Amino acid sequence: MENSSPIILAIDQGSGSTKALAINLKGEVLAQAEVKIETTFPQPGWVEQDPEEIWRSVVAASLQITKAHKISAVGLSIQRESVLFWDRTTGKALTNVITWQDRRASELAEKSAKNAARVKEITGLELDPMFSALKAQWLLENQNFTGDICIGTIDSWIAFKLGAGHIIESGSASRTQLLDIKTGQWSQELLDLFKVDLKTLPRVCSSDEKHLCTNMQELGLTNDVPLSGIMGDSHAALFAHKGWISGNFKATFGTGTSLMGLTDTNPQTIAWSLGSEITRAAEANILSTGSTLVWLAQLLDTTPDELAKLAPESTQQVEIVPAFNGLGAPWWDREATGIIAGLTRGSSRADLASAALRSTAAQINDVLEDFAKSGIKIDSLYADGGGARNQYLMQMLADLSGKRIKSSQLLELSAFGAAMVAALGAGLSTISDIEKIELKYDEYSPRLSDEEREKALKTWRKALAASRMKDR
Repeated sequence: MENSSPIILAIDQGSGSTKALAINLKGEVLAQAEVKIETTFPQPGWVEQDPEEIWRSVVAASLQITKAHKISAVGLSIQRESVLFWDRTTGKALTNVITWQDRRASELAEKSAKNAARVKEITGLELDPMFSALKAQWLLENQNFTGDICIGTIDSWIAFKLGAGHIIESGSASRTQLLDIKTGQWSQELLDLFKVDLKTLPRVCSSDEKHLCTNMQELGLTNDVPLSGIMGDSHAALFAHKGWISGNFKATFGTGTSLMGLTDTNPQTIAWSLGSEITRAAEANILSTGSTLVWLAQLLDTTPDELAKLAPESTQQVEIVPAFNGLGAPWWDREATGIIAGLTRGSSRADLASAALRSTAAQINDVLEDFAKSGIKIDSLYADGGGARNQYLMQMLADLSGKRIKSSQLLELSAFGAAMVAALGAGLSTISDIEKIELKYDEYSPRLSDEEREKALKTWRKALAASRMKDR
């Protein structure tokens, strides 16, 4: 028998899979289902997914939950910056999903470089193909579209399929590079710059807006169950860490890594909006972290888990700079190239595995040092996502950053955060209620002396400099 606490269906649509969880208002995960999704690489730098496969994965994962639990509200967490086009009348996808990892618009970015400062002033974001605007411009310039088209992100697509209309959550909208971060509305100046028609874009809504959809039966629900919480995955994870509390900065480990915390000084994103109140954050996006280990595992014909187990056996310090498609934060260097440095005849698989994990910790330290230059002080860093379960990586991060790391024992923080926002939107919970939920963390403290830390970072910085074309 289930307890009487209302249950939220939390859908977490990520780069590698869609997960659905049943979460009650005590923060307890009652059930979980996962459906993997494929990613294709049609050309160098191109990264795509099938939007219909994504939708089917949402339906399949959700049905595994709703057939066993009575649901009171639905929360949605999504991969960000990805973009697709579809027909408003038929609901048929007109393009594949161009994912956040896709770099096909790099040439457009170069052509628009003169506008980079103005784009950053309006959006808080570096002009880069990672964000949706350049991808949308590329599609508009390279494909012929007729009829009434919709341009949207993954939350827009899923909400449309559920019958909520053409909408986008404000935090997700801020990652398109088409939104004015100050007003929370589409910027006509940016629409003109990227050649996007306002009528093709979704309505911007708050994170906790209550949507009564017309197609919830696809998820095994009745239409009176609201979609009442939508967030980007990184934003939802910060919310789960109680990110509204001053000083709570977090790193979400996945294919890449997002570091985020609330700030009023030079924000790069809208973290969330509750009602009419917009909350902004500092954010840095590292392009390749978890994907580095996946790449190495494929190269060595093994699995990421097996490599992770080998890493502690390393006896030599090899460095991998995973600039497969350039480097993201804090460098934003599209010309950087991936390299392996420090190899000897005695280098082993364990050394390479350790190097792949070290590249994650070192890149995060680069971001933390960049934050410090902006006056953002971080003593402890919260961690979540797949990499947070790796004790070797968490200790290495503590050692290289000199920070205390608090790693969440609940790995599905994005789903948890989306569930809590959905509870707010449905009127089932309050912020005070959520603050009473105590998540459990494993803590890691630095073990290296300042001298040892600087020695370890010196070899990373040397490799980093070698990877960057302009520094060669």
